[in-house]
Amino acid sequence: MFQSGLKANLWRALFLLASLTFLSGCPASLNRVPGSTEEQVEAQTGEKYLLYVPSGHTTDHRWPLVITCHGTEPFDTAELQLREWRGLAERVGFLVAAPCLKGTDGITVRSHADQMARQQADERLILNIVRNVIGSLNADPHRIYIVGWSGGGYAVYYTGLRNPSVFRAAAVRMGSFKKDYLPDMLERIDVHQPVGVFYGSEDILPGINAESRQAYDYLRSLGMNRLAFRELAGGHRRRPEVAFDFFKDVTSKYVYVKPSAITGVGDDPLAVQFYLDVDPQPKAVWWEFGDGTSSNERSPRHVYPKVGSYLATLHVVTMRSARTDRQMTIEVGR
Repeated sequence: MFQSGLKANLWRALFLLASLTFLSGCPASLNRVPGSTEEQVEAQTGEKYLLYVPSGHTTDHRWPLVITCHGTEPFDTAELQLREWRGLAERVGFLVAAPCLKGTDGITVRSHADQMARQQADERLILNIVRNVIGSLNADPHRIYIVGWSGGGYAVYYTGLRNPSVFRAAAVRMGSFKKDYLPDMLERIDVHQPVGVFYGSEDILPGINAESRQAYDYLRSLGMNRLAFRELAGGHRRRPEVAFDFFKDVTSKYVYVKPSAITGVGDDPLAVQFYLDVDPQPKAVWWEFGDGTSSNERSPRHVYPKVGSYLATLHVVTMRSARTDRQMTIEVGR
């Protein structure tokens, strides 16, 4: 098993080496644009990342943010990722951050413990970048997206899916995937988070298309219900516009709904404060508390009649009259 995996990775390395000039020379990666490209050092981790700020940026309004994850170095780097995205970011108007990652090598055979440590370090870096950019550049916390190409798939599947309250949607293009690198996913995922998995019909890299299919089947087995699985004509190409179109489509199609609750409010063990984080602003909201009562307040406080377990249901109606429902179990007085 080890030898066959090593052989596949060696072939993948050879194919990548043969294709390096073509891949790094894609027109999308060489766009020269008038905005600001900045190298940053994240204070808590000490790791570097690159940041693109469009020339029209002001802090008067919120800006979408794309976190783009590079693949195997030196075939792909944070710099190449930033170059491929910045032309689109300048034209459309969004921020781009490209972290320098440790766990996105799709070729080197590592121990499971080593890969997990690298992915955890990448997760800390990425989440800190998101917090920094929200605070310093007024990034929109409702429009944070994560995308990866090739080995960058490891970072997207791990960090993107484990933090659905941070990332509005995730996309992987021609990406690496291993189920063993995703522990405890059922405890972390939001089945409503949109995820796009894209692969090339003529991809030259051994195993990439099979790994894309494995990723889709695995996510579907977890109950994720907003999955896109698409074959693209051509080979192992970057194509940032594919991920951008996916992000644009799911943002307009699906409302962001994040309910939460705090029990034992005001020293009353039966009192629960409900909260709703939603984008865009809805036309109507109502809660069913699971005890036969309801409220149309956005963040109501409710006192239950007795100790017990209740299934609360939230209904959100958008301005286009589409309805989204969420359920949460509330343990009262325990």
